Amino acid sequence: MTASSPMPDLSSADGKRLLQLARQALEAYLKTGDHLEFIPQNDSFTAHCGCFVTLRSGDQLRGCIGTFDCGKPLYENVIRMAIAAGTQDMRFKPLRPEELAHIHIELSVLGELEKVEQLEAIEVGKHGIVVRCKNKNGTFLPEVAVEQGWQREEFLLRCAREKAGMSEKECAEAEVYRYTVRKFSEDA
Repeated sequence: MTASSPMPDLSSADGKRLLQLARQALEAYLKTGDHLEFIPQNDSFTAHCGCFVTLRSGDQLRGCIGTFDCGKPLYENVIRMAIAAGTQDMRFKPLRPEELAHIHIELSVLGELEKVEQLEAIEVGKHGIVVRCKNKNGTFLPEVAVEQGWQREEFLLRCAREKAGMSEKECAEAEVYRYTVRKFSEDA
């Protein structure tokens, strides 16, 4: 996990364009196996920050993959994560081209990672979390705790145990980070 960068200032129109880019990238990859070529016309799209792309079929999760990698511009991460969410999320079979018409895409643009010294600094529904210890790490986007009805402690414990596969000892030694997101959705 590389260091994070400030979140770019994105308008609703920017979000809509990034969602279109994610859909076009996934569609092109599923149909041809090729990565979409894109030349950004907006400086915000070249900002170096991470993102997550979430795919849903109705209200069911169909794929979600992201990166905190700030070594690449946002538009490249959107393209890579859209393809990965559709083809590399190990919880699901790869998406088929005929499924695309029924898929809704959500994009979460990630803000900076901030180390948490006091767990009270994490606000459920506002902050995503990263929990890491040694070579194990896991993350949950902010909406996960709300969707599952979890309070802060359960949010952290489930991230450490279920996402990162940490033992009790590792949970106690883990570092915790928080981040905010700017979320865009085709449903909105």
